[in-house]
Amino acid sequence: MITANQASIRTVTSPATSPSNKYMYLFLGISFGTCYGIASLFLFFADFIVPITGELTLMHPLAIVALYSPSIAGLITCYVMGGTEALKGMFMKLVPRRQDLFWIPLIIGISIIFASTMHFGSLLFGIPVPELTYSVPEMIWLGIVNLIKETGLIGGLFGWIGFLLPFLQGKLKNNITSGLITGLLFGLWVLPGYLISSFGTSTTYIYYVVQLMAFIVFQSYIFNATKGTLLFYLLAFWLVATGSQIDLYYFNPQVQIMQFFFFAISAIVIHVIFKRKNVDTSLQTFPAYVLERK
Repeated sequence: MITANQASIRTVTSPATSPSNKYMYLFLGISFGTCYGIASLFLFFADFIVPITGELTLMHPLAIVALYSPSIAGLITCYVMGGTEALKGMFMKLVPRRQDLFWIPLIIGISIIFASTMHFGSLLFGIPVPELTYSVPEMIWLGIVNLIKETGLIGGLFGWIGFLLPFLQGKLKNNITSGLITGLLFGLWVLPGYLISSFGTSTTYIYYVVQLMAFIVFQSYIFNATKGTLLFYLLAFWLVATGSQIDLYYFNPQVQIMQFFFFAISAIVIHVIFKRKNVDTSLQTFPAYVLERK
């Protein structure tokens, strides 16, 4: 439980809470090596590689490999640290506990508030918004399609959240610092996407990094309160990424700023609520949280 004299979330006493840093280096090496390696081929050797593979787009097989590299790295590291039992435990974290199912409608509700804030906030501050032409059924269908299009969503699930966040929590004994570092490294990993013009992004890179940092800190509270359930991060990331796809707002630098403040405030609010309600938010650490059945 959180008590008044604690700066963040308390840890679980476990012999596996502080594994060797070599596992983190393995994870980061595979993740960054794959992503930056593929990006470098197209940035520096485009004349040679493009005629062979074609232009790099988000749906290009090599781009998908790069986007999935954190999850691939996370699963490899999970196996190296804990074998098949840890790997099985990681996949089992996609299944929520019965007592945590209330988080599903709650996350959906928070996502609706988020999308409404971005839409009406844009109107309030004079930021252009798309014309709403989709019906509700069409919005739902486009949202489902976006789950498929967001290849990086599952691509980072078993890496940034499944491995790195709980690994850092075991090292640093603090969810806030761990969430900030996880978001920062996630953001640094994304950098090649902003350097390859074919991705055609209209967002600002530094804003995207601080968005990730605030979002992952917010998600770390839910992650710990639900004993490391990955489904809720998957659900939240997908819903947050869907608003601009169904034309509720444009994903531009002005909206990025609003999104940062939304999740920074949300992290503060959930911290205060959990503290006042004495919610059991024991730190989930790697590999203990995938090896222990809770």
